[in-house]
Amino acid sequence: MTEKKSRQQLYIASVALLIANLGSSIFSFAMGLFLLRQYSSASVFGISQAIGPVVSLALAPVLRLFIDKANKKRIISLSQILSIIGLITFAILLLNFDNEVLLLVMFILVILRISDQIFDVAYMASATLIVDSADIQKLKSCEQMVSSFSSIIGPIIAAAWFSIFDMHFGVFIIAELVCETLALLLMWVIKYKDSMKLVRAVTEKNELTYIFKDKLLVFAIWFGCAINFFYTIFSIGLPYIQIHVLRLPNRVYALSEAAVSIGMLVTSYLLSKCSEFKHPLYISWKMTSIFSILFLIMGLFLFSSVHSKLIFSIFIIIFNFVTGSLIALLNTPTLVWLTTHVPENMQGRVFNISRTCVQVLMPIGIIIASFSFDTLSAGTVFIISGILFFVLVVLYPKMFRLNLRQS
Repeated sequence: MTEKKSRQQLYIASVALLIANLGSSIFSFAMGLFLLRQYSSASVFGISQAIGPVVSLALAPVLRLFIDKANKKRIISLSQILSIIGLITFAILLLNFDNEVLLLVMFILVILRISDQIFDVAYMASATLIVDSADIQKLKSCEQMVSSFSSIIGPIIAAAWFSIFDMHFGVFIIAELVCETLALLLMWVIKYKDSMKLVRAVTEKNELTYIFKDKLLVFAIWFGCAINFFYTIFSIGLPYIQIHVLRLPNRVYALSEAAVSIGMLVTSYLLSKCSEFKHPLYISWKMTSIFSILFLIMGLFLFSSVHSKLIFSIFIIIFNFVTGSLIALLNTPTLVWLTTHVPENMQGRVFNISRTCVQVLMPIGIIIASFSFDTLSAGTVFIISGILFFVLVVLYPKMFRLNLRQS
């Protein structure tokens, strides 16, 4: 593949991914906002958020069997076609069974998540087939920018359309169909290198054996799981309190959701300009302790005597921006440490174990968070979870008998 051709394919793939991600961001945000507006229970919204992790867990062992043996271009195309068929089916069922909207929304969320999971895994495994090795880093950078941009602009567009079209699904179905079709066409234009060569699985030492012999690695993985478990309080609680507790307008909800991505984007850019971390795990641990304090701040704010929606709106947007910044500050050093600490020939399997642990705990966290917000006041939930999280963060290194300043 020539250098010019590689760059062309890089741009085509980036545009296709932007269109696909933007369509998914708009549609999923609109469905989530619909569930929040139509149903006062946090459990309904929680179930919709748990669909993604549950589907990912169910598909992971299945995809592992064929993802490296099949033609990547066909898999990607079939995933896009599955989305299109699912959306058309959703529209037809919606016209004929409009009294079963909740069930139908859950149905389309499952279908789209299956499609997205297949697409994401196949696309990630296709980098070396789409561009030359010299452009892989640039391709990954473009993917990150595309993902952040979609997370920022998608909710804003969805909230605007939600108000203009008065919660009618038609515009969102059409928008998602257009995006999926365009992405399918662009992905089909890309020329892949020979992808029919079978990749044999590595039969080296079992990754679990390797992980459990490394105390620092076990600490890093389970610490990441704990962070994601408690973060479900944010992912369920913040949308719930904005819609049902604070009763903020849709546009404020969209801006606050975008603020998280903006905070992550800005902080990630600043971190890329910083020198190498001397004690990355210690930095992540310190940032996590600050992150746990955010729970207490939110809880205390909800118990305050402030009643102005303007003040609430400004607070929640700033709060989410700080949240996004802290997520980047605690994630980036850990990822840097993992990349330099784990041998290259073990990274794929070790990272897969880490992601699986996170996926397992997220649905459990979502269920607990949903039940908590349905039975307790939002302020109480944030304060209790903040105290528990802070105690865990402080005690965790001592439980493993680690000095993170030396790691």
